[in-house]
Amino acid sequence: MYKKVNILLGLLMALVLVGCGSTEAASVQETEIAEEQVAEEPEVEVEDSESLENELPLEDETVEADTSVDLDLTVLSSTMVYSEVFNMMMAPEEYEGKTIKMDGICNVYQDPETGKTYYACIVQDATQCCSQGLEFVLDESQYETSDYPENGDEIVISGDFSTYSEGEYQYITILNSVLE
Repeated sequence: MYKKVNILLGLLMALVLVGCGSTEAASVQETEIAEEQVAEEPEVEVEDSESLENELPLEDETVEADTSVDLDLTVLSSTMVYSEVFNMMMAPEEYEGKTIKMDGICNVYQDPETGKTYYACIVQDATQCCSQGLEFVLDESQYETSDYPENGDEIVISGDFSTYSEGEYQYITILNSVLE
C-alpha cells in the first residue's frame, strides 16, 4: 500500500516539476500517462454489425420531412429531438403558432385534485436515460375522449404549438392535434 502511495506521489511530483519545465517534456509525460490509461481501460463489447444495420437507415434511404408542418421532429435523431423539445421548453415564444409533428410514447396523467386528464407525447434522448414530453390535445372536431391513445402507446401526432397558464405556471401544449 505504502509503495503505491509513494509511486503516485513521485509521479505527481515529477508531473509538477515537468510542468515548470519545457512544454516538450510535459507533452511527453502527458502522452505516457494517456497511453497507460488507455492500456488499463476495459474492452468495450461491440454489437454485431447485422443488428446495427437493422437499426440505422441505409445511406440510400433518405427520410424526407413532412412539408405540411413547420417543424417535423420525426425525421431527426433521438438526440436532436430531445434537444429541440428542450429548446421548446426554454424558449416557447419562438415556437408559438408553429405546426409541430412528433412521435413518441403516450403518457397519461390525471391530476388527483382537479380530476383533469393530461396527455403527453414523450421523447427520450439517445441513451434513453432522460425523457421529456409535450402535452397534446386532440382536435375536438375530429376526435372524442375515447379516441385518445392508451398510456404507453407509440404515437405520431401533429398540431399547433401553444402555451397556456394554470395558476401561476405557464405550460406548453400541442393543440388541435391529429393522430397519424
